[in-house]
Amino acid sequence: MPRRRTSPTVRSETARDYEIELVAGLDRFVDDELSNRLGRQGYRVGAYSRDGRIFVKYSGPVEPLLNLRSVVAVHLVERFDVPRPKALLGHQYLTRILAAIRGIISRHRSGSFKTFRLSAAGADSSTFQRLRSEIGTATRLKDQSDEGHLQLAIRRPPSGTGWEVLIRLTPMPLSARPWRVCNRTDALNATVAHAMVMLAGPRDGERFLNLGCGSGTLLIERMAVGPGASIVGVDIDLEALSCTGRNLEAAGISTGVDLVHGDMQKIPMPSESFDTVVADLPYGMVKGTDVDLDKLYAGALSEAARLVVPGGAFVVLTARRQLLEDTLERFADRWERTAEVPLSVSFSRGYIKPSVYMLRRV
Repeated sequence: MPRRRTSPTVRSETARDYEIELVAGLDRFVDDELSNRLGRQGYRVGAYSRDGRIFVKYSGPVEPLLNLRSVVAVHLVERFDVPRPKALLGHQYLTRILAAIRGIISRHRSGSFKTFRLSAAGADSSTFQRLRSEIGTATRLKDQSDEGHLQLAIRRPPSGTGWEVLIRLTPMPLSARPWRVCNRTDALNATVAHAMVMLAGPRDGERFLNLGCGSGTLLIERMAVGPGASIVGVDIDLEALSCTGRNLEAAGISTGVDLVHGDMQKIPMPSESFDTVVADLPYGMVKGTDVDLDKLYAGALSEAARLVVPGGAFVVLTARRQLLEDTLERFADRWERTAEVPLSVSFSRGYIKPSVYMLRRV
């Protein structure tokens, strides 16, 4: 996986604590991006880390954290050595909490934050009601019971004593890309798409094909890395292509991507036209689907083998791992599996457990 090094970051004197929320399984992609953006010496993983969360200490400017593409969200962590949450209402601690909130809001354009949400065990207690009132008065944000632009959480630390206040750095999760003006029920998580692009090893002059481009997530994440010699998206659904076009426009991408209406199992393009092929293969989980997945998976592997150059990459995401494994056995003379990245991705009904497969053309 290539690393795009950035210029050295100017350090502040005091390291601050952050908790990074991620799709479980993408830890190494997050670590790679942190290293590239912050410098390997610019941060360190803290005393604890758990599935879907990484705790880091970082002493540089916060701006690089606002532009991470491999994470779901970043939260500032403020620690208070107090025996119970009621003490947070004291002038010293409340002033510190409000200062942290104002610092985060000030880094975004006016009006980005309109609502806030505070989550905690016992959130309906009088202590947390008073705290929400103080925050609302100080910020003039509307208190929300579900989603809010300003997200706060109060909890016991995973280790040690006292209490922690976590404040999300952005009004929306970083995984909720601002260019997504057209959404679909089967839209790919953008942080997963970023990882798929990086797993293939993007490079200048690359010829990149997205089978079943849907709403265009993989195409836009590939363009975010840099232009290629050709970037092509194919989908059999005209509405999907229209959705991709709208998202490309919202992302400020007017050239460099070609959209083709066609079946991923039979694409009207010459053999060995691409260096990299990517696909988010259907899970068969979307309501009303009547796709023959056995046929589709075999067709996708066959067509990708025709279109990619020898040694080229095919990066596939699927929750039907056994189906892909069985199909790969039939294509052992054409594809070699070089990596598998198991994931746990939030879904409307809970979590799904897909895997990203890295295949090389034999």
